[in-house]
Amino acid sequence: MVQIRVMTDDRERGERVVEILLPLLQACTALQAGEPTRLTHRGGGLRLVLDVQPNEGATSVRVDRADTPVRPERTARRRRALPPGRR
Repeated sequence: MVQIRVMTDDRERGERVVEILLPLLQACTALQAGEPTRLTHRGGGLRLVLDVQPNEGATSVRVDRADTPVRPERTARRRRALPPGRR
């Protein structure tokens, strides 16, 4: 099991780092990140543990086709015959 740990005595600074780090990990398609676990810290700082695994499965992508309506094929319109020629 691979873990990322954020550990600091400065709780405010640790929270700022976590606010930046979590969205990056969640957006990364190459990794699967678990939910963060906050551990108790006697001095009032921050201890956070996050399980991380490589995304080994094939990434599937679903695309829905959204074509514009196709115009009907043009059919040749019948033209009126020309009037008989005058001689």
